[in-house]
Parts: sequence; structure tokens; C-alpha cells
Amino acid sequence: MSGDGHGARATCPGRHGTHTNSAFALGLVLDCAAAAGRPALVAPVTGTLRRWFADDHDAPAHWEPSGQDFLSPALTEAEAMSRVLPPAEFAPWLARFLPGAERRAPAGLLAPPTVSDPADPRIGHLVGLSLSRAAALRRIAAALPGDDPRTASSKRRPATTSSPACRTASRGTSPADHWLATFAAPAPAGHGTWRPTAPDGTVN
Repeated sequence: MSGDGHGARATCPGRHGTHTNSAFALGLVLDCAAAAGRPALVAPVTGTLRRWFADDHDAPAHWEPSGQDFLSPALTEAEAMSRVLPPAEFAPWLARFLPGAERRAPAGLLAPPTVSDPADPRIGHLVGLSLSRAAALRRIAAALPGDDPRTASSKRRPATTSSPACRTASRGTSPADHWLATFAAPAPAGHGTWRPTAPDGTVN
């Protein structure tokens, strides 16, 4: 979806925990579509997300995090899919993609990462990881039925995950300050406003 047409030519997604994560980029396009009144963007983005991720299962979330992630590949993908799948489709998709989530497994996906040196330009990315995880967990929880056992875990974890990171981001001493604030803002309540529209025109 970039200006050089890469998004239209790409045959598979980027799944890294950094800038080139395709699910994150397409989520930003959905945010733009809502904020800028560009509904024509929604259908191609929805189609691409479904094509790339609808059949995914058993995400290797126990590998996370990588040492310079500011995104969780697993949670970023799940968040993106929560935006384009109706709730009746999203809940079983999530069960296939992150089996064990109702048991808070894998634990490393929900625990705040250890940031040994927030001032290091690469290690400091992990501060942003806590914030982006919190935003993703809140959106995922909002897309699940209220009685889903995964909802309670997803709602409890954002505060635990994001609070230390918010304190770090507010100190103004990190080389990542120029972007951490943009991650801190949506962490308390999730970001974006777009949700899939049903055939009758109602918002799911």
C-alpha cells in the first residue's frame, strides 16, 4: 500500500516486529481510511489481510520477543484480523492462531519484556513493544464475546504491560522519544476506530 506500489505487488506479508510488519502497516491504512474519510481503502486492505492471514494457525509466539522488537508479530496480526473479521469469525480464528491464550500462554507474550538499557537505540525498542502490545490486547479483547475466557486476560494485561513503559516514555531521556509518544497514546484504550461493516450497513 506504499507509494511505490509495493503493497499491490507483495505476494506475502512481512512478519517482523519492526517497521516492515505488514499487519501493522495495513492497520494504519484502516486508521487513515476512517480518519480521512477514505472508505475506498477498506476493501483492498480487508482482502489483503484475509488473503495473507486467514489461514494462519499455531503462531510461534513462544519465540517472542526478538531483541529489537517494538511490535509483537503475533499480537499485531491478531489485532489486524480483529478489525476485518466479524466477531463470529474472529473468535475461532484466534483459537487456531494462539491456542492456549485462555491459559495466558505463552507467558512471555503477555509479560513485560526486560529492557536492560532504554537509552540504547535498539534495546529501547522493547519499551515500545510493551506499549504496542497493550493497544493490541485491548482491541483483541473488545472483539471477543464478553464471556470468552480470553477476554479477561486480554483486559487485565494491558495495564501491567504498559505502565512501566509509559513511565519510561514520559521521562524524555530515550533516543526513541520521537516515536514512543505515538505508541503511548493508544496503549490505554487501543487505537483506531474502524470496524467491519455487515451487509446491512451496520457496524460489527
